[in-house]
Amino acid sequence: MEEEIMGELRLPGEKREYPRMPLNVAVRYRVLENDEANAALGRNFDPDTILRQYSEGETIDVSKAGTLMFVNEEIPIKSVVAVNMYVSIPGIAANCKALAEVVRREKAPEGEKYEYKTGLKFLKIMHHNLKNYKFLNFNDLLDVKEQKY
Repeated sequence: MEEEIMGELRLPGEKREYPRMPLNVAVRYRVLENDEANAALGRNFDPDTILRQYSEGETIDVSKAGTLMFVNEEIPIKSVVAVNMYVSIPGIAANCKALAEVVRREKAPEGEKYEYKTGLKFLKIMHHNLKNYKFLNFNDLLDVKEQKY
């Protein structure tokens, strides 16, 4: 792993296209059946209806491309999941709803509150800025650029 040296502190070089932002927030999610997923991926994405029934987890980190979260169920890879999370970043408060595909799943470390770490890739995102009551692009919210030193 490459490292950048900054004074006495060594930071690993970020190689991801979309850097992750550590963010620990509650997330409501629901694994969709195939017919629900196909409808939601079309024009019929109504997250409020889909998420009337949900399970809960917690995010570990978030990027423009997806999120890593803790959950208590073993969600199959390639499943489509509807998620809802409230993101609060200095100056911005947003309720984010998205459709995502499960791209990674692993057993959580012993002693964690949840059983699994599950990686999601965003497929469709709706972001509502609660402060200004405007619909914005969630990708713009998380457009984190790596700093060059």
